[in-house]
Amino acid sequence: MAKAGAVPPEPVEVVIAVHSPDRPVRRAVASVLAAGMPGTVRATVVCHNMDAVPVRTALADLSGDAVRVLELRDGIPSPAGPFNYGLQHAQAPWVSIMGSDDELEPGALDAWRAAAAGRGAVAAIAPLRLRGGRRILTPRARVLRGRRVGPLRDRLAYRTAPLGLIRGEAVNRLGPRLAPGLRTGEDLEFGLRLWFSGEPIVYPASAPCYLVGEDAGERVTGAVLPLAEQFRDVSRLLSAGWFAGLPARSREAAAVKLLRGHVISAALRRGAGFDWTEDEGAELSRVVREITALAPDAPHLLSAPDEALLDALRGAPPAAELAAALRRRQAAGVLARSFTRRWQDNLRRESPLRSNLNSLLAAAAEQGRRLPGLLQRKDPT
Repeated sequence: MAKAGAVPPEPVEVVIAVHSPDRPVRRAVASVLAAGMPGTVRATVVCHNMDAVPVRTALADLSGDAVRVLELRDGIPSPAGPFNYGLQHAQAPWVSIMGSDDELEPGALDAWRAAAAGRGAVAAIAPLRLRGGRRILTPRARVLRGRRVGPLRDRLAYRTAPLGLIRGEAVNRLGPRLAPGLRTGEDLEFGLRLWFSGEPIVYPASAPCYLVGEDAGERVTGAVLPLAEQFRDVSRLLSAGWFAGLPARSREAAAVKLLRGHVISAALRRGAGFDWTEDEGAELSRVVREITALAPDAPHLLSAPDEALLDALRGAPPAAELAAALRRRQAAGVLARSFTRRWQDNLRRESPLRSNLNSLLAAAAEQGRRLPGLLQRKDPT
């Protein structure tokens, strides 16, 4: 509650996209209303390619100025459409996006807004937690830092999902949009363009969290898509003029994330037993070549087994050779996966050694933050 005479905080509008009437959208909306000071928060629910009546019925007792329901029928099976539509119709100075399976912890919006406003930032990156309780330690931010974060020092490329708060003015001025028509990866360019814009960003890691739901039987992001479809987000990013115009170190940091988190993970997820075709091998080769054309040294920052696999993928090998390369990568031990091929590259920020050490420190710091609460819960008195 604001003190008498105090200037109330600027309003926040949270856009929630819902694609099916069986999603727990009421839970999501209720969590939004509990995450900020009454009168400063509104939930805008966008019903995508579905009848809005069941949603309006579910939210009937939450209706009023704090909740509104919009409809979008574009016939496109992509989450980008309803989020962009909701952002386009948002009216508050601060905006946010949220999945219908997800929730916000109580007070989250107030805490994120205070952190951003207190440091003149255009965005606050939300700390993430699974609804089961485990923290998701992205971005891989430095442990010993203030709330202000930088795209290189704090490895923001590993957190492209723009969950948190963003100034609506910055969205309009910088021009990021969720990529229309993409079934997955629609937020890749949006997040990177914002993080590498040079604008001030905060990450209030100890604030209340954005809770990632685990209710959906099958999230689109969890489906195994054809590689040409799965890499549409990467191809779109690589062809963007603003990305090619970034300083070399920024392109390299993003490229390491793309190679590690998109290309290699896609190959490993399918594995040696996958029914590899010539077209899919060619698609892997194309993406590797396009990424490394913009950041030639990025492969040197991968672990030795990952770089060896990348060398194989680059050549579009026959299915049998590709399967053998994947088996070698899958057999690599933890120690091998922690070091680069060249010893001097282990000292660089994007190396697996430094990244893993930072993750261990972040996990230890998180345990330190949780310890008082855990001890209090265990105290029988």
